[in-house]
Amino acid sequence: MAHFQAGRPAQAESDYRAALALLPADPAVTHNLGVAIAAQGRQRAAIACFDAALRADPGFVSAHYNRGVALMTLGETQEEIKEAINAFGHAARLEPQHYQAHRALGFLWLSQGERGRALDHLARTYELRRGDDRTTIARSSLTTATRHKLEHDAEQFLYLSRQKHDRARFELLARSYNAIADELMDEVITLSDAQIEVLGDDYNTPIHLRAAIEVAGSPIKARGDLPALSAQFAAQGAVLVDDLLTPQALDSLRRYLLESTIWHDFSHIDGFVASYLEDGLACPLLLQIADDLRDAFPDILGAHRLCQAWAFKGLKAQSAVDVHADDAAVSVNFWVTPTEANLEPGRGGLGVCLTPPPDDWEIKDYHADQASIVTFLEHNERNSLLVPYRQNRAVIFRSRLFHYSDSPKFASGYENHRINLTLLYGAQ
Repeated sequence: MAHFQAGRPAQAESDYRAALALLPADPAVTHNLGVAIAAQGRQRAAIACFDAALRADPGFVSAHYNRGVALMTLGETQEEIKEAINAFGHAARLEPQHYQAHRALGFLWLSQGERGRALDHLARTYELRRGDDRTTIARSSLTTATRHKLEHDAEQFLYLSRQKHDRARFELLARSYNAIADELMDEVITLSDAQIEVLGDDYNTPIHLRAAIEVAGSPIKARGDLPALSAQFAAQGAVLVDDLLTPQALDSLRRYLLESTIWHDFSHIDGFVASYLEDGLACPLLLQIADDLRDAFPDILGAHRLCQAWAFKGLKAQSAVDVHADDAAVSVNFWVTPTEANLEPGRGGLGVCLTPPPDDWEIKDYHADQASIVTFLEHNERNSLLVPYRQNRAVIFRSRLFHYSDSPKFASGYENHRINLTLLYGAQ
């Protein structure tokens, strides 16, 4: 175990095999051997270990779960995907609070076109993070805050009060949140017991959720320029798509993002709040959009399944996402805030460097390699695509291409916060 935790899986494998010589068929050692083997990329051999562990102990939750991970990593056939679903299902039934099993099931069912089943499991991950049955997964975000996060939430409560949603309650919440915001600075701080008491036990939880049901027909607007868009994507790796959603879908999605208190992440990128599929963003409409995009752009997205989605909301007029790449195959980035909120027409959208990084350039966390990436962009600035901001405009691009916010400057007011959604399709 010490070898494995130190990043030496081959040494861990050797020691686990030695342990099995002393304890033949021990399920825990057999399972751990499988984990060490999987870490070295030998998924089929790992599955054989998990199967052996389960023969000895059919209720071994971790063996079911890691068997599912290995099968999902293979993902070479439909049968392997179905086996992965069964393995994760066993883990979730044996341990209903198994967050990772429910998360995996959500994305796997989505890849099978089973949006209802996917939503069931993504709703469960949300419950385990922030519901009455919550675990410790999201503990830090329930006991910390920033001034901007609380000011945003107070803005949202006042907006809700004007929508005839329990006006007195939301006005009181706004006053309480603003009072604590006045005590804080911009950086993340741990809230005191007294501050948490003022905010209430439901701080950073789903206080209000607006329904966003599937629309009749497709939420993706029909278009006649698909062959040209596909050809452009094949040639340069990025393409601009206007009028992505139908008016009905756009309006419903925007209202969901304005009214639902799902903006729980405030520490990932300074100046933003964010939401993810497993943490409040999943709703029937968004899953329908993600699914139908694959049908609408078969040559670009059809071969890939959705692997994550997020929404980011800028809290400051000039909140910008620094240059980075995404850990996926294809990214779809689109905007829902009205075009009129952008104070600098012609800017405020997305910049994409069309020169891909070298194949051996490992895509790391958002904050990693910033200096190297900036230098790379400077050397390739002539081969870039600058897309001005526009509501319902999407940019579809290969995820490895470096991209960044292009000098946003947005009007004040709750409805004018710049909101972009990103859907990631397929592993690299």
